[in-house]
Formats: sequence, C-alpha cells, structure tokens
Amino acid sequence: MSRNIYSEPALYDAVNWWKNNDVAFITGLADEINGSVLELAAGTGRLGLEIMAKGHSYLGVDSSQEYVDFANQKIQSKGYSGKVVLGDMRNFSLGKKFDFIFIGFNSFFHLLNNKEAFQCLESVFDHLSDGGKFLIDLFIPDPSFLYKDDTKLYHVTNFTWPEDGLKGMVKERNHYEAETQINHIYWYFYKTGIDEASLFEFDMHMIFPDTMDRLLCDAGFTILNKYGDHDKSPFNEESDYQIYVCEK
Repeated sequence: MSRNIYSEPALYDAVNWWKNNDVAFITGLADEINGSVLELAAGTGRLGLEIMAKGHSYLGVDSSQEYVDFANQKIQSKGYSGKVVLGDMRNFSLGKKFDFIFIGFNSFFHLLNNKEAFQCLESVFDHLSDGGKFLIDLFIPDPSFLYKDDTKLYHVTNFTWPEDGLKGMVKERNHYEAETQINHIYWYFYKTGIDEASLFEFDMHMIFPDTMDRLLCDAGFTILNKYGDHDKSPFNEESDYQIYVCEK
C-alpha cells in the first residue's frame, strides 16, 4: 500500500508535529524587514500562519492543490487576509514584487537539478524588491546520512494518525546517487495494530554549501549572512544547517 504525503496535508502536519525550531528566526526576520512576504513551497501554512499572526502581508505558493486548499482553510479560520495559491517555484509570475521572499524547511531540495534550482532563483530575483531580502533554509547533507546501509530501516519519528487517532511511526531507508546528487528516500508508515506499512517514496537533490554559494551568486544575489543554525550562529564546518539571507 502506498501513500503520498504531498497530497495528504493532514498526514504531513501529523508527521511534522515537532518542527518549530525555525519559527522565531523566520518571523523575526519578517519583523525586521516589515514589508510584504512571499513564501515558496508554502505547504500547509505552518510558517505562513505565524507570519500573518504578526500582522504581515503574506502570499504563499505551493505546487499541491491539496496543500493550497488545506492552508487556505486554516487561514480563513483565523480570519487572516493572506492566502496560498497554486504555482511552481521553478517558474512563477505573480505581477508584483515582495520585500521578503523565503523558502523554508529544506524545500529547495525538491528542485532536482541545478538547472531547476537556478530557474527558481531567477524567478525569485525578478520578484524581489530593491533592498528586499531572500532567505533559503536547508540542512547540510551529511555523508553519514547519505551513505547509510540502504537495506536497513531507520526510525524517523512517532506521530498520531489524523484519520483515526491511532499511534504511528515512520521509518526510512535511502539510496544516494553521488553522480546526480539525488537521494532516493523511502518512508514506511506504521500504524498500531496493523502489520503492513504504507510506503511513500520521494527524491531530494542534495545541494552542498559550495554549490549553493555559486548558484546564488550566479543568479545575481549577494549573500549578506550565512548561518549554521536558527539561533544565528555563524556557519562553520560543524554546522547542521546552511541558512542564507541574501539581497539583489
């Protein structure tokens, strides 16, 4: 049995219940800039809702119609004026510029080659206001993660299934192709009392910091800050994250 977490927003939220270490950092940057906000790969609205709660003008873009509908239901229930629209972050045209554009929670890795990544950055450049800021938030690909034994399953998280409240667990295995830098990831969803797991497969393009530096510069951006964590600690060889704040 297979499931697609990118068409099941309630399941995505349930599995990622733990993710909040980026909220203060991103909303704080939105406060500093204090202008219009565009989020690419906006997902189910996790970060957008936090930004709108602080009174900022917000627009999100996501490629999943199910996620767009789910996020807008959340936004409407809060009475906020922002919204999420259907779109492709590789090539979008929104007819306006924004003071703060960001791509959070590793979503840039879903652009599966450098051509797609560069196309996205070109679109961002075209939509960023003069003096505006652009943020990309990514983990640093770790060889110990990429080159794990691809025949074994490793624990990812425990969660509660949204449809019935039963306890669940996600385990994963992966296979990394060094030539293409594509990590093929297999998530196995378990449910208490059911032996058979549901399988979800997805790919991520592992972009290392030196390549990310080059892509940003080639697209016309200046890197203002490069952080190693959401506490704004400087990037170094021991960092877990590569977080870029850029301008034109």
